[in-house]
Amino acid sequence: MPGARVSDARGPDMVAARRRLTAVARGERPADLYLRGGSLLNVYTGELHAANVATAGERIAYVGLRDDMVGSRTEVLDVGGRMLVPGYIDPHVHPAHVVTPSALARHLLPLGVTTVFADTLQLWELGGLAAFRAVADALAPSPLKFYWMIRVHAQSRSTDEPRRFPLRDLARALAHPWAAAAGEVTRWPDVHAGRPDLLRRLHLARARGQRVEGHTAGAAAEKVAALAAGGLTSDHEPITAREVLERARHGIAVMLRESSLRPDLRGLLDVLKETPALVSRLMLTADGSMPAFVRDHGFVDHLIRTALERGVPPVDAYRMATLNPATYFGHDADLGGVAPGRWADVCVLADPGEPRPEAVIARGRLAAREGRLLARVPEPAWSRVFVAPAARLTLPWRARTEDFRLPARDTYPVIRLTSAVITRLEQRPRAAEDLHAALVDRRGRWVAPGLVAGFGERVDGLASTITTDFNILVLGRRPAAMARAVNRLRELRGGVVIVDGDAPAFEMPLPLGGVMMPGTLLDAARAEDGLRAALAARGYAHHEPLFTLFFLAADFLPFVRLTPRGVWDVRQGRVLLPRRRRRG
Repeated sequence: MPGARVSDARGPDMVAARRRLTAVARGERPADLYLRGGSLLNVYTGELHAANVATAGERIAYVGLRDDMVGSRTEVLDVGGRMLVPGYIDPHVHPAHVVTPSALARHLLPLGVTTVFADTLQLWELGGLAAFRAVADALAPSPLKFYWMIRVHAQSRSTDEPRRFPLRDLARALAHPWAAAAGEVTRWPDVHAGRPDLLRRLHLARARGQRVEGHTAGAAAEKVAALAAGGLTSDHEPITAREVLERARHGIAVMLRESSLRPDLRGLLDVLKETPALVSRLMLTADGSMPAFVRDHGFVDHLIRTALERGVPPVDAYRMATLNPATYFGHDADLGGVAPGRWADVCVLADPGEPRPEAVIARGRLAAREGRLLARVPEPAWSRVFVAPAARLTLPWRARTEDFRLPARDTYPVIRLTSAVITRLEQRPRAAEDLHAALVDRRGRWVAPGLVAGFGERVDGLASTITTDFNILVLGRRPAAMARAVNRLRELRGGVVIVDGDAPAFEMPLPLGGVMMPGTLLDAARAEDGLRAALAARGYAHHEPLFTLFFLAADFLPFVRLTPRGVWDVRQGRVLLPRRRRRG
């Protein structure tokens, strides 16, 4: 049934399923699948021991040495000489970065990932509760299981946010059978200050026994106590081993990150040198890694491999990617281990030192073998998910050169990029290298002008719908080229367009809500390669252009941002250059 949760069924059906599992475990009924001859890395006991695994339906019925449940119709998989480990779990995934969640799942299953806890930002901003429900229900039967983190606020503040994130809809989303947490909560200063509106939203999850996923980038040690007291239960933002320890000491579970934006895992693992017992509370995450990074490095297999290379004992490395996240989310009765009653999710490894599996069992079926996907992953009907004209970029307006004019001033608040995502504020006259910048409402109602330095001084015009507030980000040295880029972007129904003079020079169409493309992760990675090359040729010097575009409007990052309110001083909490009404 749509949205069916971790129990295969409810009421009498659940009892029937459990009766079948126990009958197979007793050897009185045949198993559906039998893994013969493997060695099990037991994440519960820390042992490596001989074990066969028998399944009934989507769950494990038996783990042991007997084979009396093997019948004439039992599929037997010989795993002699191989090690069995639980299917991998990533506890913090952004599943709609350029590719669809289904395309991501198709790529991740052969890498051993069988469960993700996934963000809902794009779904919520472009379609609200209805979009979330449609996608969650469509993916409920996926061999890679999607649990969901429900966003309780926008990434960038705007006047209509209460309308887009109403409490009633958030409560309904958190009641969905595949919802697991609220988050991620990027407004940690509001939690620290005890602002009642945000705390009320977090309580919706806590009252259901669900988790609250934090984002505490930049929070000093003395502020962590108030964040834990305010309800945050995890954090994936520490960038040093000291920050990991500061959060862990306050009961906050820490997800150690290695992503395309921040490859921090090697240094973060140093926390285990000082506090080895902390390994029972740590998890590994690839966070929002972009497609090219996943293509080149892998996903959870890359995280485990990195931990092993840093000297983490194998059982601990695998626990951080299996049992620990399952336990943290309260789903360890269903996930995280190879044991009776759990989902039948198993990775078959040739060697414990190489976590990329030879074969992957997901929900009791052989889902991948030798890197080849064998299972079917459903694809949501995106035409029925993103139905609003703004989500489809079908509203009748066109950008004009005058939309990108700057107000006459002696000095401007210039946004200087010091890395792919970090900025600093420069109050000064406009310089030759500065690019015109603007955030334009998808509906064409307003424009927030600004200046950006350090992006790429040879960009004539660029327009993108990849941005945290889901409006249109525009950059360039020529306002006429900027207008052409916006208009071409609207014809493509979203993505990234670069214009040189009068003609498009690069296009990366993202017609699904302006944030995703149909096709595979490898297709998206090739498009990402093209964007990186096009921007590098025009002066872009940083390592992650998609995140530069994505986070330029993110008013929770230091120190100055281009937001729906205008150029925003994050530290002072004030508008430095306001947006204006767009005419025509």
